[in-house]
This record gives sequence, structure tokens and C-alpha cells, in this order.
Amino acid sequence: MKELFFETIDSTNTFLKKHYEEYEDMTFVGAAYQSAGRGRSERQWLSLKGQNLMFSLLIKNQDAMKEFKALSVVSAYSVLEVMKGYDMEGLSIKWPNDVYVKDEKICGILLEGVSMDEMKCLIIGIGINVNQTVFEGDYLHAPTSMKKVLGEHVDLDLFREKIYQGLNDNITKLKRGHDFYPEIATGYRHHRDRYGLFLKDPGCRSRAKHLFFRDHVSHLMGVYYEFSI
Repeated sequence: MKELFFETIDSTNTFLKKHYEEYEDMTFVGAAYQSAGRGRSERQWLSLKGQNLMFSLLIKNQDAMKEFKALSVVSAYSVLEVMKGYDMEGLSIKWPNDVYVKDEKICGILLEGVSMDEMKCLIIGIGINVNQTVFEGDYLHAPTSMKKVLGEHVDLDLFREKIYQGLNDNITKLKRGHDFYPEIATGYRHHRDRYGLFLKDPGCRSRAKHLFFRDHVSHLMGVYYEFSI
């Protein structure tokens, strides 16, 4: 696991798309401020400098890239697991990979690939609202932050360390063929309000082929087909 950090950059995803050949698998690139941060559908991701956690993770391992659908959900699951350690309530994963607190968005995840004749790498871009409390502009979904939810400042360096380690550990498990289904299924059965996950057959002990996502009021948000974790 290698880490790079910039005070200011246009976009950590864009940086890795341009320089992926220079860095090893599982390289984290973070920034205090991104001038051109973005989410899905090229939506701009606005964040005050030094207030939030914004980074990208480079995936070059072929086994991991073959599990690109699993990478999306396991990334969100990793973030949720760390946040759960801060005693945050109402956490859920909204399809395909955003993390919400009740009906407010706290984390966005964007997967992008670099492909020539074959897939060269995957880049997982993650933005987590940590200490920012005022969000200006128009948003498709109302944002929130850990500080707004908890009512106190969060040590950003310690939080970054926990997130990086959680992602590294879980993606390493995924590369080795680890089955995440029992962990998420158990989370659903015992912490439905925390995980916001609804599995097609919660009682089934075999690997699921469909993973259904529901929000905190059980609205169906989407389905991953042929997905097994």
C-alpha cells in the first residue's frame, strides 16, 4: 500500500488516469482540495479545503479488476464499516455505491477504468464529507457530514488511516476469493437500519446472484445482476 498526498490537485481520479503506469497496485492518492472533483454523470463534487476526505485508489491487480462489480459494493461497505465505529446511526448503502445517513448523502464513490486493448487499471474515487458543515449550491441529494451528525470535530488524519486500512484489507480479501456475502447478510439481519441492504434471500446460505439495495425506508434503489459477494 503506497500513499501520495497533494495540497491541491484538479482531480485525484484524473491524476491516476494520466499516471497509472508510474504507480503500483493499491496506491492511494489523496488531496486537501480538488478543483475539479466529480461524481457520476460528470457532476461536480464541491468540498472545502482540508475539511473532508477525498482520494482515489489505483487497482491494477487482474483478479481484483475481474471483480469490478464487487469492488464497487465492497468499497462502500468498507467506508460504512469504519463509520459504524464512530457510533453513527442510520447508515445505508444506496445503489450502486453511495453511503447515506438516513436520507442525506455522506459519501460518493466513482469507479473509472483505463482500457486500451485490455483493461489496464481501475480507479476508485471516494469523497467523504467529514468536517464540512455548510454546503452551498444545488444538490441532487442533500449532503451531510460526520461532524453534522456527531456534533463534534473528527480527526481527519486518523479517519483517513482507518479508511485506507479498511479498504486495503477488504480488497486484499477480495483478491484472494473471500466471500463477503455472510458478513453483509449478517449485517442485514442484525443491523438493517445501519446497513440498508436487502438481500434477495436473507435465509439462503449460498452465494447470492442478485443483491438488492433498499434505502432506510425500504424503497428499492437498484439491483446488481450476476453479482456475488
